[in-house]
Amino acid sequence: MTNCSTVLNTTTQDVEIQSVPANAKITIDGKKFGTTPQVVNIDRGSNHIIKLDLDGYEVYETQLTKKISSWFWVNALNGFIPGMAIDMFTGSMYKLLPEGVSVELTPAKPDASKKSK
Repeated sequence: MTNCSTVLNTTTQDVEIQSVPANAKITIDGKKFGTTPQVVNIDRGSNHIIKLDLDGYEVYETQLTKKISSWFWVNALNGFIPGMAIDMFTGSMYKLLPEGVSVELTPAKPDASKKSK
């Protein structure tokens, strides 16, 4: 028997990122990933900070948090301890939540310091 989480989850996860309006710049953990809408493939073994930035709108920021996948516990129920160890080592025991990001961006407030007197 193989280790379930590694086979079913793999070590990365596809995360769909959408914004209204579209074409917001996507930054994940400080690295640029293009613009919305897009599906990005990121490591399951870490938490991630996602930022969406579009001129004229407030920067949106959220966190994807790693949680233990239910598939990890299948190994425990089957008594497959080596599989659990592999899943822990590779990070495939985790699932990123939320599974996707869909947001309506908030228009930026006018800068009061730029108003003429």
